[in-house]
Amino acid sequence: MTSKGMVSIPSDLITEILYRLPSKSVGRFRCVSKYWLYLLSSPKFIKTHQNTLNRNYLFLHQSCMNGLYFISFDHRHEETKEEEESIPTKFHLQVPYVNLSIYGSCNGLVLLLTFGHCSDDVTLTVSNPTTREFVELPDCDFKIEGHRFVSCRMCGLGYDSVTDDYKVVTINQFQNLIGHDIIMCVHVYSLRRNTWTRVIDYPDNYRPFSITSSTFVNGSFHWVAKKVPDQTKVIVAFSLADENFSEVPSPTLSYDVDTFYRLCVVDEKLAILSVLDTEVWLMNEYGVKGSWTKIKLHGLNEIPMIGLPFVFYVNGKLVLICRGEMLIYDIEYGRLSKRIRNKDPMAYTFFSCVCVESIVSPRFNTLN
Repeated sequence: MTSKGMVSIPSDLITEILYRLPSKSVGRFRCVSKYWLYLLSSPKFIKTHQNTLNRNYLFLHQSCMNGLYFISFDHRHEETKEEEESIPTKFHLQVPYVNLSIYGSCNGLVLLLTFGHCSDDVTLTVSNPTTREFVELPDCDFKIEGHRFVSCRMCGLGYDSVTDDYKVVTINQFQNLIGHDIIMCVHVYSLRRNTWTRVIDYPDNYRPFSITSSTFVNGSFHWVAKKVPDQTKVIVAFSLADENFSEVPSPTLSYDVDTFYRLCVVDEKLAILSVLDTEVWLMNEYGVKGSWTKIKLHGLNEIPMIGLPFVFYVNGKLVLICRGEMLIYDIEYGRLSKRIRNKDPMAYTFFSCVCVESIVSPRFNTLN
């Protein structure tokens, strides 16, 4: 006890208490002092806080919903059962938009692409659904002389542990005004510096891919492309640390990669879901072809899937979202543990991602 009769609480105990508080409550303590701002913004505290709470949310946009919604995962019930999902919580994004796309999440931050009434009214937004913070990214005004902008072919959000920075990567396609030559440029936005940078051009030996989101794991974005000239399907990676492309060895696959496979992350490892074979290929040692192992998903072949499902990994379970239902598969026990059907049979999930409850602020540059 202090001389004034006040109890002095050890700083280690205070930190342990903060680890167990909800993200909204912890975020309010940033303004207490510069030390608390430093503590609560440090990568170590953020990671430990996420792991201690271990709360995951499904963030989605469906055809039957006017806006964005998130659902809390609850895996306490192990028995297999079918049930209808109750109405999820609506997330109000205070940005005017007509339509939107969700392009992934990283440490609780979600990347959104919003569309306004005009064709060129497109905005990238980084949001934290837990704290309800968001930031609209400035326009990427890079232009190439003699070329016109065609489209954004890929965008994603990731964390660069080398520089302790969250970055948004876009690959934009430009076409020559005279001929038909295509240039694909990589632009990187730094939340810490609040700036866009053109870092490198997309390699010519890979055929331009369809507009897609990417799979972020091991510090790199991943997607499928066709290698020129033999049209071989390969997994291409772009590293946030060195800002270079590489090719990741893939397992021997039976079908067309574009149609029947989905890249995903399982237990922080690169994985591939095979819809036709109802199995998951897991890369146990990153970059090593011989480390791919196959996990059979028993019982999923009895459930019809239209198109490629969204695939996520939450607390030892594989979550597949397809059309108006969600399947939760327990990898450890090798069985389907839950099947959730939407009350609206016309519901279709356009975009979705899983995000963790987190205190990471999208206004990253103002806190560091």
